Amino acid sequence: MSAFKKLFTDMINADGDASKQNKELSKQMLKVFVKETSPYFLVSDSFFYVPAYFTQAALDEYKKKFSTVELTDLSEKVILISNWSLELKRVDSNAVFTSYAGVEVRLVIHSFKPQLTEALHPTRWPTNLYRDDEFKTTIQHFRHRSIQQALASHKSEEQPLFGKGENIVTGKDDWHFKEGTTKVVALG
Repeated sequence: MSAFKKLFTDMINADGDASKQNKELSKQMLKVFVKETSPYFLVSDSFFYVPAYFTQAALDEYKKKFSTVELTDLSEKVILISNWSLELKRVDSNAVFTSYAGVEVRLVIHSFKPQLTEALHPTRWPTNLYRDDEFKTTIQHFRHRSIQQALASHKSEEQPLFGKGENIVTGKDDWHFKEGTTKVVALG
């Protein structure tokens, strides 16, 4: 079972509200395999890979404690993420390959350290979580729920469904979820 698939699915089902997440899970450390560091920092649970986003504090702490090891040197190494959070973000899925239907769950790293002496040999090469059919169905179900909520709000306001250029069916502006606001550092 993929840890990322469970965590990310739970986040989408909670409409991006981390307070609805299992608190015990969010306190656990994540031991992950770094698939690549450039152009994206991709981490894997040996089933799927997802992008990792770093806070400035996480990078500053890393540089202070591990000044001899560049972040790019962590490719195909193991890291231990001791403090992390998940956030939903609206993105352009044509530009962000680790997203689907305009939404991305972000793994935000607040603190981590490399496990330089530990070698991990994945039994299979991980794939992009956003290309998994079950995970895509979860996002589609989330989108459907959002459209249904928008339709219900239009009915309760007694406004016409379509008018003056509005098209609720496009699903562009009808996503109602708690969008993450953590400032992350662009790598590279």
